[in-house]
Amino acid sequence: MIVLWDLDGTLLLDNSPEGGESVFAQALRDVTGLTDVTVPERHGKVDWQILDEMRRGAGQPDTVAGPLTRRFVELSEAWYAQPENACDPVPGVQEALAAVHTNGWTNALITGNSKQRTRVKLTSAGYDLALFDWGHSFFGAIYPDRAALAWAAARAVHNGVLVGDTEGDGVAANAGGFAFVAVTTGGTDAGKLAKFGPVLVVDDWTTQLEDFLTVVKRSVR
Repeated sequence: MIVLWDLDGTLLLDNSPEGGESVFAQALRDVTGLTDVTVPERHGKVDWQILDEMRRGAGQPDTVAGPLTRRFVELSEAWYAQPENACDPVPGVQEALAAVHTNGWTNALITGNSKQRTRVKLTSAGYDLALFDWGHSFFGAIYPDRAALAWAAARAVHNGVLVGDTEGDGVAANAGGFAFVAVTTGGTDAGKLAKFGPVLVVDDWTTQLEDFLTVVKRSVR
């Protein structure tokens, strides 16, 4: 059994200014020299998707994509390394990760963030990176959207539960055929997540950990 965890709003809260949005714009400015840069709506999208929409919206050619991604990663690492931009762990979720491990299951990641950006965010929030199976984790640097991310996960993970806080996570769970544990810790109302058929809605890990473990046990096959 592999428990696939979303990142932002599920494992951690990015309370840095505008959730680090300026990093996207600065990356494009640095590689093109443009001054007027618009960052598209980011909610529910993967990093690749946001960078691609931003590049195309600025009328930049495909040849800019590689340098843009590399600069974005560099700026992200520098941004989250600053103490004032550090992410906060969601209360109680570290105990949930430990309980998954204690039960002999595996913690892995499924997130729209790139692998490097995921690592630096988790580190800034105080997580032990060894808690996760990086070989069975999936990131938004090479997949065009969350559905594609989920299909890739489904090919590699044949018995899994997906934990996430957004409608995009619900889409991913349904697309990948995973049991969906919805969490409201990222701010999305439970009513909006209900349409994806969650097997459990977690509002507070400190009081619902046993409910979560029961759901995971039932999903083992």
